[in-house]
Amino acid sequence: METRTLQDVLDLPWGFEVYSLLTRWNPLNIRRPLPRPDSGYKILVAGLGPSGFTLSHHLLNDGHTVVAVDGLKIEPLDPTLSGVDAHGKRVPFAPIHTVRDLYEDLNERVAYGFGGVAEYGITVRWNKNYLKVIRLLLERRAAFTMMGGVRMGGTVTTESALSMGFDHVALCLGAGKPTLIDMDNKLARGVRQASDFLMALQLTGAGRADSIANLTVRLPVVVIGGGLTGVDTATEALAYYPVQVEKFLSRVEALGEQTVRAGLSAEEQELADEWLSHGRALRLEKAKPGGGNVIALLQQWGGSTLAYRRRLVDAPSYTLNHEEVHKALEEGIFFAENLTPTKVEMDEHGAACALVCKDAHAVEHRLPARTILVAAGTQPNTVLAREETFLELDGKYFKAIASDGTTVHPERSSKPSEPHVLMHKTSDGRFISFFGDLHPSFAGNVVKAMGSAKQGYPAISHVLTQQPPKAAPGLVEKVNDEWRARVEKVERLTPTIVEVSVHAPAAAKAFQPGQFYRLQNFEANARRIRGTTLAMEGLALT
Repeated sequence: METRTLQDVLDLPWGFEVYSLLTRWNPLNIRRPLPRPDSGYKILVAGLGPSGFTLSHHLLNDGHTVVAVDGLKIEPLDPTLSGVDAHGKRVPFAPIHTVRDLYEDLNERVAYGFGGVAEYGITVRWNKNYLKVIRLLLERRAAFTMMGGVRMGGTVTTESALSMGFDHVALCLGAGKPTLIDMDNKLARGVRQASDFLMALQLTGAGRADSIANLTVRLPVVVIGGGLTGVDTATEALAYYPVQVEKFLSRVEALGEQTVRAGLSAEEQELADEWLSHGRALRLEKAKPGGGNVIALLQQWGGSTLAYRRRLVDAPSYTLNHEEVHKALEEGIFFAENLTPTKVEMDEHGAACALVCKDAHAVEHRLPARTILVAAGTQPNTVLAREETFLELDGKYFKAIASDGTTVHPERSSKPSEPHVLMHKTSDGRFISFFGDLHPSFAGNVVKAMGSAKQGYPAISHVLTQQPPKAAPGLVEKVNDEWRARVEKVERLTPTIVEVSVHAPAAAKAFQPGQFYRLQNFEANARRIRGTTLAMEGLALT
């Protein structure tokens, strides 16, 4: 009902502009029907997932200046749409008459990077065009500055941010490392974490026919886990496989099979045979009246199976949203109950070929598997506590404090009587706060993360009033200059070596031996040649 109401408003002539007004003017909010005047306080929000963008919205309406950063790259929008150019400079933007002009086909849509897990961790069954709406509601506001490719703890730290003149730092860093399963050969080729697979699939655009991104999936696929992420992973892997093999077939036909095979190893020749035969079979099947039965063909080749240690009715995906499971089964996903993984079997090339599991009676079962994706949950992204040792943990979450600096223990409820979101108080009285998956009250899903921001932002505004704002003239301009990486020069030294000079003062100053930079281009600016987008995958560089 909420989505339908929103869409009805957006579909009006100038509907986006009406909605934009209503996000700032709310006559039903007795305490704050209009945004408060400029408070002079400047807040750094680290992370632009559901908690980060929600928190930014409420802080802006409370009159604060917000600078928001994200570790992922965030693709630029047309400046006439966003009101911001590629260097963060404000430019005039045009009003939007028809919201449908903003929308893109979800099968062809560029992954813009904004939205965190809402961008890369869920499937297109949720209309991700809404992310562009949310982004524009923020990006068009003069008190808001946003940039990607800025890692908290790398390019910028909480200490460096506070020393620049920020009055508060809010951590919205989301989930971190995945939960690892204790099984033999868990690092074999073909085994990867579900979160890593979903990020690679969504953010590189591998699922689109025009992408050159390299993401290899072989059938059969086995996904370990019974949560909603596991269901998403199983369905996405099965949906991606036909795209992958058909794309491979069309490119082999365009380049010439002999040319392609000339540089392949024996193992790669075997994989090419498999993909070419499957690509041709899929092409013939789809040419049949009604599009044929593609699901049956994929299942014949092994399909995609969810392996869970308990019964289906006990799985989190079923108990939280049984309709997700119902739809997954409709799409051809298998579900294997009461199986605990113990070992990954490898072929002669060292790649996964089967998953060995034990059932409730300790009987071994062998599931053929060329791709094994582990969806056993994730941990809060508290790596910052290891890099900035003054930040303390309470178990696997950050430790919460009250406004007087004393330790408190938040309720394990997404609707606590008092949301304790403060986590550190500096010697000069400024605070650091935490939200979403970092917080024991709000970890677990997108709705809780957004709720943490809505319930917790008043605590930030309250502690800010304990002292006047720091004097930091030109802070936003300084941030744009030092944190936003820009290519200064590109020079081809040899036919195979290109020198790229990048202006990124903060990243250079903060560099520590052993760290890596991620070099990548924006897909929005990439050249397109004969139906192929030349957007490169991220390269790890020292």
